[in-house]
This record gives sequence, C-alpha cells and structure tokens, in this order.
Amino acid sequence: MRVVFATAEVAPLAKTGGLGDVCGSLPKALAKLGHDVVVFSPCYRQSREWMSRNGIEPEVLSTIRIGWASWAAEASFLRTTLPGSDVPLILVANDYYFDREQIYAARSDGFDDYVERFTFFCRAVVEGCILLGITPDILHAHDWHTALLPVYLHSGLRGNDVFRDTRSVYTIHNLNYQGNAGAQAFGVTGLHMRYWAPDALEHFGQLNPMKAGIIFADQVTTVSPNYAREIQTSEFGAGLDGVLRALSFKLTGILNGIDADEWNPATDTYLKSNYDRGQLNGKSLSKRALLRELKLKTRAKTPLLSVISRLVDQKGFQILTPILGHLIRAGAQAVILGSGEDRFENAFRAIEAEYPNDCRVWIDFDNALAHRIYAGADILLMPSIYEPCGLNQMYALHYGTIPVVRMTGGLVDTVMPFDGSNLDVATGFGFGSTSPNDLFAATWIAMLNYKDPKVWRGLQDNGMSIDFSWDRSARDYVRIYEAAARA
Repeated sequence: MRVVFATAEVAPLAKTGGLGDVCGSLPKALAKLGHDVVVFSPCYRQSREWMSRNGIEPEVLSTIRIGWASWAAEASFLRTTLPGSDVPLILVANDYYFDREQIYAARSDGFDDYVERFTFFCRAVVEGCILLGITPDILHAHDWHTALLPVYLHSGLRGNDVFRDTRSVYTIHNLNYQGNAGAQAFGVTGLHMRYWAPDALEHFGQLNPMKAGIIFADQVTTVSPNYAREIQTSEFGAGLDGVLRALSFKLTGILNGIDADEWNPATDTYLKSNYDRGQLNGKSLSKRALLRELKLKTRAKTPLLSVISRLVDQKGFQILTPILGHLIRAGAQAVILGSGEDRFENAFRAIEAEYPNDCRVWIDFDNALAHRIYAGADILLMPSIYEPCGLNQMYALHYGTIPVVRMTGGLVDTVMPFDGSNLDVATGFGFGSTSPNDLFAATWIAMLNYKDPKVWRGLQDNGMSIDFSWDRSARDYVRIYEAAARA
C-alpha cells in the first residue's frame, strides 16, 4: 500500500510537540511492515538548519508555480530521507511562507497568514504527487494544517488519474487547535461556494478546516483511545463534539508510540551510564551525574522530581507552581526543563531562587538534557488539564522514572495508578481533579513509596516492561487504511 503523509512538522527536522514525533516515527514503522510511505512537510528555516548541522544536502527535484483561486506561489521540492531510514521525505520550500524565525511565526509585518501558508502547502502536496508520479492509495493528513486535503479529494481531485483511487485518513493530534479564521479566509481555499456550509468548512460563521477534514475524510483517528472518547463530550470536544458523535462510526483512537531506538536507556548515547530493566545501577549513576550537572546537592533518599514540557495552561502548571515549594520543603528536589508562557517561566524561576540547593530551572528545550533528565530523575510530573496522548510519560516509564499524572486523555491509557494493592500491574500515581491539593497528595504519596525499595523497583519493572514501540500502533493504522480503502 502506498501512503502519503502530509504534515506541518516532522522530527527531528522541525517540531514543536507530538505531531512532529509521530510523523517522524510512524512512517518508518509502516515501512518496516512493507508499505511504501512518502512524507511531505514544509522546508522551514529550522529544517534547513538541522540538515546543515547534520551534513545533509537534500536533492533539489524541481521548482514549479502553483496557482489556485486568485493566488499563486512557487514551490521547490527537495528530497531527502527520514533520519535512520530509507523513507522519502519531500520538503516543500518557499522562503516567503516558511523561512521564519519560528515554525508558526506570523509574517514580518505581524499579520498571521496561517490559512494561506498551509493552503499553499496542501496545494503543493497535491502538485508534488502529480509532478513526481506518486499515486497514493492513502493520503494521510495530520491536524488542521492539512485538513483541506480530504476536502480537495472530495471536490474533484479524484478526476486526476494520480488520485483516482486515493482514500483519505485524517488524524487529530490536538482538537483545540482547529485553524479557525474569519469568513473572508474561505476565498483563500479556492473551493466552490458549496463548501461554505455547516456540513463543510463553515462553523458558526467562521472557517474551520479541522471540522471539514473530519467530515470529508474516509477514516478519522486520534492519538489515544481515551481521547477519542473524551472529544465526543462537551467538556473536551472544543465545539466539535456534535460532529464527532455524529461521525463516531469512522473515529478510532490509536495510541501513539515512541521511537524505541532513540529512547532506550540501554543504548542511549546521551547517557554515560547505560542501564536496562534487569540492571538499574546505571540509573543511580545517571542521577548522581545529573545532580552534578545541575549543581544540586546530593541528598540521600531524596526523590528528584522532574518536569519536561511546554510551559502552557494545557499542561496544568497553574496547579503545580503553587505547591512545588511545599513539595521541596517536604523532602524533594526538582528540575524543570521547558519554555512557554511568561507567568510559568517566572513562577518556576522564583521557586528556583527560593530553593537554590534543591531546584534547577532551564527555560529552553535541550534534547540531550531531556534524555539525561529522564534517566536521572525519580519522578515525572504531568498534571495536564487535557492530554490527547502524551509521550513524556512513555519516555519516563521506559527509563524507570515513575510518572505522577492527572488521569485524562492518553495518560489514562498509559499509566496504571498504584493503589497499594496492585503492585503486580501498577506503573505510577494518578489523581483526577484540577486541584493543587490533589496534585500535592498524589506526589506526596509517590515520595513516600519512593522510600520503599521493593515497591519502587516493582513500579519501575512494570513500567519498563511495557512495549510502547510503534510496531503495535503501526498495525492498527494499517487496519484503518484498509477500512478507508473499502470506503
């Protein structure tokens, strides 16, 4: 089966979160199953910088002029491969749209042309397939940025021989980001006015690409089974719960995986002391090395709490910052790695200033340091308000670091809370509300259990035993592709 991925992010070239991780890993797992996969993604400034740092010179295939509606732009197609594989990666280059300081930055004049940018990218994916003779069985679109592709297939694209038999799969990575824009943005899409309707792109007077992607795709997936259930409720449906309930017959939750080659404590090149489930001495050595690197005092039998995340509302830091100091006074140390909203960055810096011997804050993202934190920390805190899937808890479990999570979204599917009687299956600690007090209680219970070596080793062993690789999830996606092909 030939599958074309269309994605705004692909790791490690350019990513801001889980979307990039999925689209950098899942295609490789599908290729291992024998499928012919091609990935299309924009060629951002960040993509070029990553390739330059890693000595990669992509092949320049062609440059063409793409016209649609009253718009026109040049697209250059560059070819390389997903790192560590033979999977073709086609990068769509246009400096006007993609050579910006950040992946999702507005234009230099401050105007955010996101609808135009990603409409152009969708059009470039279509023209790239035609130009390069890529005939997809499945066109797999990801998040709002590529949601127009199922609509274009429906609107007449199948009249082209390249797409005559193509079916579409649309994956929702985060329902809260839908690409909404004013009604005037509809003209950018180049679609017939019949698509400006409540059963297409129009949503309460606004343009909503994600809604249209859900409606017109042959199959819809999201990134965990529990999130698939949650987004059909008014609490988590972000205004699209009615659409999702009506189309639930084609909605499936498939748990994301992790790249087991990159995230493996037994072979991780970022660690000086490797270890595995059967021998955890390297984890103790990794903790000592991390404390030295962070310039924190080594305190016997003191758990090291960790946060590795974007510092935004979604991740629940409004309930962590009020109680982190209390946790440190109760006998913990903490390390925070991430960046985001000023209020959270400043709050964590203030806690670091108050507890300089027991708290370290890095306002940045450093992939190598992230690996060392997963290896060296004892506990990972994920108090997410909502979490479509979450990868950090999977990385932590794989590294023998015990997660404390709010039981929402994919965290429900990946962490089994310890209740004192289920040590044979438990992997972490959980809480249900959005109360700082409940987060404190769950973390405090984890800290108490840290002092019981038998319990802690049991939790670590359970977590490190779970197979979070993409192999399982890739087979689930193949079943979705087969269902779409029958549509």
